[in-house]
Amino acid sequence: MIQKAIGIFTAVLAFLTSFSQTLFTPNVIRVDFDNIVDEMRPVHNIDRMPEYVVDSEVNSLFTGANMTSCRTHDINCTDIHRIFPDFSKDVNDENSYNFAESDSALAAIVDTGMEPFFRLGVSWSDPVAEHDHLVPPADYTKWSQICEHIILHYNEGWADGFSYGIEYWEIWNEPENSDDISDNHFWIGTDEEFFRLYDTAAKYLKNKFPELKIGGYGSCGFYALTKTNAVNTGATPRNQYFITYFQNFLSYIKEHNSPMDFFTWHSYTTTEKNARYIEYIRENLAKAGYGEAEIICDEWNYNPTENDKIDRRYGANQTSMLIMFQNEGLDMAHYYDGDDDGQLWAGLFVNGRQPSSAYYGFWAFGQMYKLGHQAKISNLWLPEDLYAVAAAGEDGKALLISNVSEKRDRKLKIDAGDYTVDKCMTVNENCEWVEIPLPDKIESGSMLYVTFK
Repeated sequence: MIQKAIGIFTAVLAFLTSFSQTLFTPNVIRVDFDNIVDEMRPVHNIDRMPEYVVDSEVNSLFTGANMTSCRTHDINCTDIHRIFPDFSKDVNDENSYNFAESDSALAAIVDTGMEPFFRLGVSWSDPVAEHDHLVPPADYTKWSQICEHIILHYNEGWADGFSYGIEYWEIWNEPENSDDISDNHFWIGTDEEFFRLYDTAAKYLKNKFPELKIGGYGSCGFYALTKTNAVNTGATPRNQYFITYFQNFLSYIKEHNSPMDFFTWHSYTTTEKNARYIEYIRENLAKAGYGEAEIICDEWNYNPTENDKIDRRYGANQTSMLIMFQNEGLDMAHYYDGDDDGQLWAGLFVNGRQPSSAYYGFWAFGQMYKLGHQAKISNLWLPEDLYAVAAAGEDGKALLISNVSEKRDRKLKIDAGDYTVDKCMTVNENCEWVEIPLPDKIESGSMLYVTFK
């Protein structure tokens, strides 16, 4: 009897040991490529491009990364007042519109295979010099009708237009950019005036184009949430205002039954903090009755003010964000931005339009996006500075890993069942995209792209 009990205990202990090793061993990433948990999501998109000409060599890099969308914010020629320069003109008269510049910009975007994510509003503007473009429109319905004709031009051929089938139409950008109305770079009006504009335009456009996705409002972000892990505590008044504005906006559109197919927000901070923001947004949209709305971070960049330069670590940091966005179920995201000036805010290119370390992370994710499906990683947890996502499809299997630790290398072993490593790619210390044997560790500030057969 004792021996039987010992045998049972030994078997249970062996099972628990194996189970704990499978789920809790942080340096072994266990991938089940035959277990599909989600679809790969287009979180590897951009704001802006280096140039707006068809057949651009540098823009073709976006095609190579399988990007699906380019947001038009800060492409100034797509601003409403640039397309419709005289608000007193007839909205039904095609001669009231200036589509020449915006036509060229959108043609270049479409040429890459991306779809424009059209922001209806204004780009960054000087509150004094460009004051007249930032004040609320004199007639909200007429402003909505102007937007209607822009949609007709690009989707239904109106005014010698196109049939692009642009799906996402975003109302405005950062209307709460400053709690001082006179110093706001996007909206010199009250909160409620913007809420009314959103309500009017969203209802009007959704009625005219029920098949399209209408949303907004390009929130400045939720930084106050992570100052002391409490809302409105330990944050600047401006950051607190962003939170208050969001809550008041949700209350207003809920009361007025305003349509919102997607909610857009911005963030320039770390991967860990952004995961918290996604959770907060999702919870509050659901409470307000907008739980089905897509959540889109259409301006992001990993802590650009704290990056010293566009080095290997910069690429690992940006890659960790793509991985987290996918793991958290974010619907779409746009990195700010895809220009080629080699600055921390636009870090996909360096040294005269050469791909940077960050670009290769986007490229790797784009290959996984093309595979179509997210596969299960069995670990219940990974170290907080290690991010991983797996993808599977008819054309292959892949794993993307990023170590954002400042100093600590992480031991690495991959258990992919019956699948074996085919290739392992990384950004080396010279920021070159190279093939290497699968290492036994992933160095701090680096990422790995691994394919399997």
